[in-house]
Amino acid sequence: MAPTQLYQAVLRDPGRPIWVRLHRVFSAWAQTKGFPSPDAGRPRAEHEHAGARLVMERRDGCGRYVLEEPVDGGRLRTRAVFLDGAPGWVQVTVEQEGDARRDARAPGFVPAYLRTARITDGGIHLVDRAEVLTEDEVHRFLRVLTEPRRRVPVVVVSPGHNGENTARAERLAEATAGAGVVVRLADRRTENLFNRLMGDELGVYGGAIRTYAAPFDPATERSPYRHPPMRPAKLREEGALETIADGVIGRASAADQPPEVRRSLPVVLRVLAGRAEVAALDGAMTPPPAPVDPAREELRRKMMALTVRPAPPMPATSLGPPAAPPVSAEPGPAPAPAPSSSHSPSPAPSSSHSPSPEPVAVLDGSPNPDVAHRVAEMVVKAMRQELDTALGLAAGADTSRDVLREVRTLGLHLAGLRELVVPAAPAGSEDDLRVAHELLREEYAEVVTAARVLQERVRWLERTLAESGHPVYGVATPGEAFTPASLAETLVEARSRLAHLVIGQTDAAAVRLDHADPVLSRTWAAKAWDALLALDDFARARSSGLFAGGFYDWCADGSGGRRVIPPGMLAMRESASVTNSAKFTQPRTFPVPAEVHPSGKIVMEAHVKLRAVGYPAPRMYFHDDSGGVTGKIYVGYLGDHLPNTRTN
Repeated sequence: MAPTQLYQAVLRDPGRPIWVRLHRVFSAWAQTKGFPSPDAGRPRAEHEHAGARLVMERRDGCGRYVLEEPVDGGRLRTRAVFLDGAPGWVQVTVEQEGDARRDARAPGFVPAYLRTARITDGGIHLVDRAEVLTEDEVHRFLRVLTEPRRRVPVVVVSPGHNGENTARAERLAEATAGAGVVVRLADRRTENLFNRLMGDELGVYGGAIRTYAAPFDPATERSPYRHPPMRPAKLREEGALETIADGVIGRASAADQPPEVRRSLPVVLRVLAGRAEVAALDGAMTPPPAPVDPAREELRRKMMALTVRPAPPMPATSLGPPAAPPVSAEPGPAPAPAPSSSHSPSPAPSSSHSPSPEPVAVLDGSPNPDVAHRVAEMVVKAMRQELDTALGLAAGADTSRDVLREVRTLGLHLAGLRELVVPAAPAGSEDDLRVAHELLREEYAEVVTAARVLQERVRWLERTLAESGHPVYGVATPGEAFTPASLAETLVEARSRLAHLVIGQTDAAAVRLDHADPVLSRTWAAKAWDALLALDDFARARSSGLFAGGFYDWCADGSGGRRVIPPGMLAMRESASVTNSAKFTQPRTFPVPAEVHPSGKIVMEAHVKLRAVGYPAPRMYFHDDSGGVTGKIYVGYLGDHLPNTRTN
């Protein structure tokens, strides 16, 4: 089984050499686990203690410190790889091998290391504890929050009651050190100013905690749900802070590495393994020159030619005297006297064979009004010619001629689209389309939420009518329907409310989906919550003997006000190509109690399709033991589509 990554951070360190400070804090942390103090003068030190193993090695300008320790039937590996530079970098990762679930959090040496210098993520200062923000510092903090080079999330903690959020902020700062920044608003005045500058949809109020992803600009932000808040009521539930920390660390881990780190990390590992010389580190972070593609260069040259205008012809009256002949080392004949200007011959008219003037670039910044039209025309013509040529090779039958006619018709349609798009599309239209797309997605999510509320009321009315046997008027309406803002929040709510479900270790997969598309994740979360409610309602009925069929039958019938989901969302079996392959059944194997299966795990085939097609295509896998010993349903996975024959 591949190891599970619990933490990753890339720390930019301007101080050289890095190893002196990193060696000190890493070895001090290892000593708390029973290891002796490593000798800083040795380039490599290796120790073992109580089944754990410590390796600290370095060569000129780079190094790697690794601690492996046994935990919960598996192993936990903490690694710090570094390279000196201007600035240098340290990559810290924590990986776990084994099935036991562990919360993601920063290794114990990271806060101490952050105190040794001004460590950054490449854009903002990373600190080892929660910063307290006063009213006078709000404007400065907004510059930090909107820094375009910022890579890590920023958690803003609003004032709570009786100082409860002070302790929460410190716990979050310790858990996310290096992978995020935690800021606590000092008082209500600070909170009011911060929210006034952020706007209603992007603020944090009344004891809530909000995570601001990178990049961020409140003036242009169109998707507030990219920056999920957690309400005070949720914060009081068990595991709430761990959910926030998982989200922060997950976002930091999912971010692409800086290009210079991505280039130089393999070089560092080869040097440490002895497969490359130390000299290979020189310039390892410098990007290599991009190779020149002749075809692209030719296309670029043609396109650039369209962006220039011919130089205006110089009038005859502006012609100056001829340039003086070059001075020769040998004496030549004396030049004839120049004729007077009144008898100067007129310039010879240009013939049809004379070369046309070369295009001269427009340097005054004035736009060429025809450039967009001409570029589009070139693209359409090139596309049409290539299609005609490719299909013309297969011509020879009537059907081929028909296809060619259709392709030529398509070319005319493309030309018509060019005429519509090029003149009418002003600067920034692509941004406008993107904004409109995001707004439509948000509106869709709101419609889904409103529909869920109405469906909840209909279910309640149907159930009440079924129980009473006659119409009911004047009774209390059902309570406010829970509307999850994320898949992670759905899992937290399900664990606390749904007694007939057991939710497995799937938080990390759910958080990854929340970060992949924060807008659509609201819709997926709503569907997942409906499915969990239906599963819980079904398990309650079946375990008590009120229903004897399976979950598909429960949903297909849908009578009596029961909670159901559309049967089209259900797949109770996997295909034979999946079930007959260990490569595909292993990712679908999840833990269950020994009463359900003696091995403590089982292959779960039944799943809910939260999105039928597309990417991502979230799935929720479950095992039904509601009619068995435990009387419960076990949800093993909620996340992106698991691998199958189509994805591999």
